[in-house]
Amino acid sequence: MTDDPVTLGRRHGGPHHEELERLGLRPEEVIDFSVSTNPYGPAPAVVEAIRRAPVAAYPDPSATLARRRLAEHLGVRASQLALGNGAADLLWSLARALVSPHTRVLIVEPTFGEFRAAAEAGGATMAEWRASLESAFQIDTAAIADRVRAACAQVVYLCAPNVPTGAGLPAGALAALAAALPAVEIVLDQSFLLLSHDWQDLGLPLPENVICVRSLTKEHAIPGVRVGYVLAAPARIERLERHRPAWSSSAPAQAAAIASCAETAFVAESRARLLQDRLRLCADLRALGLQPLPSTTNFFLLPVRDAPALRARLLGNHRILVRDCTSFGLPSFIRLSARPAGDCQRLLTALRAELPRC
Repeated sequence: MTDDPVTLGRRHGGPHHEELERLGLRPEEVIDFSVSTNPYGPAPAVVEAIRRAPVAAYPDPSATLARRRLAEHLGVRASQLALGNGAADLLWSLARALVSPHTRVLIVEPTFGEFRAAAEAGGATMAEWRASLESAFQIDTAAIADRVRAACAQVVYLCAPNVPTGAGLPAGALAALAAALPAVEIVLDQSFLLLSHDWQDLGLPLPENVICVRSLTKEHAIPGVRVGYVLAAPARIERLERHRPAWSSSAPAQAAAIASCAETAFVAESRARLLQDRLRLCADLRALGLQPLPSTTNFFLLPVRDAPALRARLLGNHRILVRDCTSFGLPSFIRLSARPAGDCQRLLTALRAELPRC
């Protein structure tokens, strides 16, 4: 894969069109295990709302109707919500609001890289706490609190369920961490919450110093639309809005957010299917002698000998894309996402052919 200056150091899943062209592949030919969006979506009503969005007029710069509908759905006030152009955009906006030169920021690693990149761009002084393989990459909130104090961190970024590990964080542990660090802003990335075992935490009240970022693109399978939201205390939402431009969400995104609120049953059915798909795939991988790591959500880590080489061979020889985790500092792991049974059988056949070589 060639280095793209836009994403160098911040690799993400999904096909890279330049790479596919070099291999003579079309995107629709590739079975994509590298992204973790819902393969059973999107819901028809959400698609129809997107299609009917009024693209010939400017969208509401404050996304008023979408925020009101989301607030009703979540049982919060609209003043606690900000809509944005996907979770990555919201993380960069939060970094602009929270970080100034020499702000001390701690990242709970290994994790999604956009908040780190945004904080570094803002001149932050960076520190990290890193989960270990020995603990199956579990999130240790007591150890994180100790590291925050030692680093004198003012902002913490924590992803739960974590990317790429799938490690979760129970609501009680989060509340205890926030209470132990009352002067610290905790940016909690919950982009995969609704596709995890901890989905019922969606409606729980957040501690005052927790700023929650959620994506609507994962469970609704609309990553091309780019829509997510921040849930936080009104004063923090006001601060966020002062650090981003108007029209931070498009008319199709606002329409999708409104329509998504009526799709609770669709999400619940998708989650049940995906978590069962994950269990089945993990069992089949163990039958091959592999050791998938525990996960609370629809994706998981798989130890391999050489992740970059395996990714290249699976794509080039079998038209299967997996997530090489080298960019997370994990060159001996790939991340796999749950998919329907037929796709998983093709993956297993490909792994049997390629694992002896890499």
